[in-house]
Amino acid sequence: MSTDASPSLTVLGAGPAGLATGFYARRNGLPVRLLEANDSVGGNARTLRLGPFRYDTGAHRFHDKNDAVTADVKALLGDDLRRIDAPSQICWRGRRIDFPLAPYDLLRKLPLSLLARISWDQLSIPRVSNDADHFREMAHQSYGETLAEQFLLNYTEKLWGADAAQLSPRVAGDRLEGLDLKTFVLEAFGGAKTKARHLDGSFYYPKHGYGQIAEATADALGRDRIRTGARITSIAHDGSRLQRVTVNERETMDVETVVSTLPLTLVLRLLDPAPPASIQNLGASIRFRHLRLAVLGIDRPQLTPNASLYFPSEHIPFTRLYEPKNRSPNLAPADQTVVVLELPCHRDDDAWNQSADALREAAHALLVAQNLIEGDEVVAFDHHAVPFAYPILEVGAEDKAEQIGAYLDGFENLHRLGRSADFTYTHVHNLYARAKALTTRLAEAPSGVPSARQT
Repeated sequence: MSTDASPSLTVLGAGPAGLATGFYARRNGLPVRLLEANDSVGGNARTLRLGPFRYDTGAHRFHDKNDAVTADVKALLGDDLRRIDAPSQICWRGRRIDFPLAPYDLLRKLPLSLLARISWDQLSIPRVSNDADHFREMAHQSYGETLAEQFLLNYTEKLWGADAAQLSPRVAGDRLEGLDLKTFVLEAFGGAKTKARHLDGSFYYPKHGYGQIAEATADALGRDRIRTGARITSIAHDGSRLQRVTVNERETMDVETVVSTLPLTLVLRLLDPAPPASIQNLGASIRFRHLRLAVLGIDRPQLTPNASLYFPSEHIPFTRLYEPKNRSPNLAPADQTVVVLELPCHRDDDAWNQSADALREAAHALLVAQNLIEGDEVVAFDHHAVPFAYPILEVGAEDKAEQIGAYLDGFENLHRLGRSADFTYTHVHNLYARAKALTTRLAEAPSGVPSARQT
């Protein structure tokens, strides 16, 4: 079956990138439709329910890094978008260390012998991290070997499922910025009131959960322009343009201009005719990291004051715990709380396939071991799979992704936007900014549909 009267812009996916594209497209007067495989919008940035509890599919926060985008999101949510100050910590040898790392905090909590090694590192390391070949080298140059080995590299390897020497320096994001020798000395001896500029415990968060941003964006875009339960099963092309997409293996839709937010590797598999073998091989060689979430409702008002707790130890399967109530009190009853534990894995790992009972048992055991609960205070449990949570930025993967991107950019009516579509680690405010810029160019193009080569 073929659908007539296609809008000029078709967006594949209704996660943050797709919704932002649709939102700004409508603002620019572009006819648009979104096709989403799931039954709801938001992608991997949704808020789900567990009885009286709400939780996000990730420890999300909205960063105030782009004034125009922040203003747009504030306009969407009004007073429901609140500024939150909830720092994070690392669980290390029975202690909780502020993260990002803060010298004054380290001075108070670490053994003198370890502090001496860290201090020596601060005097001897080169602090030239812009030419590092891999993340291990970058971490050593930025933080020194002692801090890097104790707090960063072990966690990073758990999160990405790869040796730190095989990971690109780009996995650091902006976490390593700002901890220079001057900052280290000033904060270490200036006391708790001396704030290092690399700390970032303040962010925006919606009253009803992070997914409220997606829901509000969808409402502003218009729900009639979003079709859920529409899984893309084929993308037909003539070698230079995409011609139509097939939905749920039975319905075809003609397309004019397409913005894909689908994973880079998935698009390659959907193309008909298939890409050259060399491009398919590149796609098969880059990987994404997936998550299992263990969600526990707890019969006490609060476990910690933190936005997140990180677990770098290789003996703990989970990497992070976040307590949604610390972002918004509306996400749990006053006398109870909810926590989410993240378990990164590959699809062929035992963790991806383990039973819900095994996941619950492991999560409960960790809370007890960390002295967060006593006995069985768990009153509710749920679990959730988050596929394609992170592109694994291995050394060389960026070049491979660029080659794949160059091939896809050869389709003059195809544009890509999003963490998985671009194979890069980015944030929602960046996605909204890029969607705004892209749809403005589309609207201003003489033909209404500039080619991907022009954008």
